Amino acid sequence: MKRQGVINQPLSNELAGLGHGDGFLLCDAGFPIPKDMKRIDLALSFNIPNMQQCLKAILDEIVVQKVTIASEMKGLNQEGYTFLKNTFQEQDFEEISQAELVKAAEQAKFIVRSGELGCYSNILLEAASGVKQFKEHLVVDLP
Repeated sequence: MKRQGVINQPLSNELAGLGHGDGFLLCDAGFPIPKDMKRIDLALSFNIPNMQQCLKAILDEIVVQKVTIASEMKGLNQEGYTFLKNTFQEQDFEEISQAELVKAAEQAKFIVRSGELGCYSNILLEAASGVKQFKEHLVVDLP
């Protein structure tokens, strides 16, 4: 058995398979996941697990170089928006419309569904290189 980290086998496998520049989406409970998309469903019930819990586990496993969210989050989910802006201070941070995010998600390697109910709590994450000199300022340690 693993000693620590993500113990959900499908998620652990997918995170381990990410290469530099690969993207995946961490989405809320209501995101319209394309029917043919590889889905890792972590949702147990509403808000369990929430976005922050899922993100904490994921960021313990990977290095992220770019984050893309829906611009609508800023006005309709200020708490989630502030959390993400505070978390991803060194990464490229892009805001696009929800419609554009739904379209971009079609190119993701996989989608992780949380139980999050906060409006527009969908985060497209792009993996960084694992090379030490490139990743040092991109590592995020959440409490």
